[in-house]
Amino acid sequence: MLKGTAIETGYYKILEKRIVPTLIGWNLTPNHITCGGFLASMLAGLSFVYSPFLGGVLTLLTGLLDTLDGSLARATGQSKNFGAFLDSVLDRYTEFIIYLGIWFYFYRHYARTHYLLLILLILFGSLMVSYTRARAEGLGERCLGGAFQRGERIILLGAGAILNPLLNLMAWGFSAAWATDLALKGVLIVLALGTNLTAMWRFMHVLNNLRKKI
Repeated sequence: MLKGTAIETGYYKILEKRIVPTLIGWNLTPNHITCGGFLASMLAGLSFVYSPFLGGVLTLLTGLLDTLDGSLARATGQSKNFGAFLDSVLDRYTEFIIYLGIWFYFYRHYARTHYLLLILLILFGSLMVSYTRARAEGLGERCLGGAFQRGERIILLGAGAILNPLLNLMAWGFSAAWATDLALKGVLIVLALGTNLTAMWRFMHVLNNLRKKI
């Protein structure tokens, strides 16, 4: 959704001009940033259990570090297969840890299994979004489309979690108990639908392209 837009271009310009030079001055490598992002994800997952707001802030930090490692690698000429593989694998663990923390939050407050099903759907959709791209590129096909890529998922989840306590205060003020955690619940529903629809769109897109080459 943000790929190739002016927002993405402006964001990376800020990273490259403002933050990357500082990281270079500190003698940090892209792998340091990748591992820092993984640590932030573990803290985000733990924070979500008790405070979705803090979990959301740390989730956005995780997303920032996830883009920083690539920018730093390009700026220093350290783009290597080792770092790319490390980043890709830790990205998957990052999402799992964060959603595990969210599930524990809902389990503590509601103890209902349908939240687990919702999170499993998100994890499955997220995995398939990544897998369809990786498999397509292995066959020589570009596969970057879809509105629920990793960056968009991180932003949506982080923003929803940060807004969650504000909407809770409004719900309690109007004695609308049913609206408690509505922001976080709504984001999870959107992600469950969006990730799987994006994966299916990529699946059909690549199939059509491959069929034309038969």
